[in-house]
Amino acid sequence: MAIAIVGVASPAGAQLALPGAVAPTPEGTVTSPAAKPKKKRVSSGEMGEARGPAVMPKAPSEDTIVGKSLKLDGAGSTIELARAGADLQVTKLALAGDRLSRSSEECRVDVAGMPLKLTQRNSGSGLRRYQIEFPACPFTFDVLDGAILVTNEGKACEIKDADCRADPSGLWGMAETEFDPKKAPEMLGARARVEKTVRGNFRALYDRNKKEKEIRNFVVREQAGFSSWREEVCRSYAKESEFGYCALRLTEARAIALGAQLATGIKLPAALEAAATDDGDAKGKGDKK
Repeated sequence: MAIAIVGVASPAGAQLALPGAVAPTPEGTVTSPAAKPKKKRVSSGEMGEARGPAVMPKAPSEDTIVGKSLKLDGAGSTIELARAGADLQVTKLALAGDRLSRSSEECRVDVAGMPLKLTQRNSGSGLRRYQIEFPACPFTFDVLDGAILVTNEGKACEIKDADCRADPSGLWGMAETEFDPKKAPEMLGARARVEKTVRGNFRALYDRNKKEKEIRNFVVREQAGFSSWREEVCRSYAKESEFGYCALRLTEARAIALGAQLATGIKLPAALEAAATDDGDAKGKGDKK
């Protein structure tokens, strides 16, 4: 595949897409499946104030990202997507990073051979997921509201033909120049409302699984790790301290992920599944004595 290298004015901030927030849970046993939960008031608990109904947020449509120029951290790498009939495809992809031969020097890879094919994957998080067919730097993204969250297992891509190392992981969304100062209060207010939904959904999920030790502990750990994961992903996003745009999008994704767990049950990672099985076997043997 042909690629071209051009200079880049702004640095590409590499980020880690940490597990536990919206990434799919490893394969394991599905536990505590349930019918659609009833909306109910939930009280405050160990994860803080959480009054509000448990709700099932709807996953954003691909229409929210089609025809837009999405930028990593609002100022770095760029991607544009379009529809071709029923299919979604990449019509532009430019990756910004550091030169392999001189890490202090920036590089930019403009990918040729457009469009790139996208393959739909199962996310396990309630979000629409796609994998980009780009051999030099394959990566996966989840569709958020007007943005995408890219995961690449925390690995940067080494595009040796272009002497460039680029990490696509992170949030690709609004460009720094698109933010309107007049809309900052509205964006911050929206985040507060979504935070309330997250807390309500967490409490409903916790209450449903509180009698199952391994599942309960997994739910608590995942929720507790969300804030630090969000901070890690969003710390480099343009004008984040003023608008909280990245945090808003990731919090919306978290609400959707919790809603998916409420609807279908929790998939424990394989290691935890084995531990839960061993604990159950040991308990059973103890009861027989």
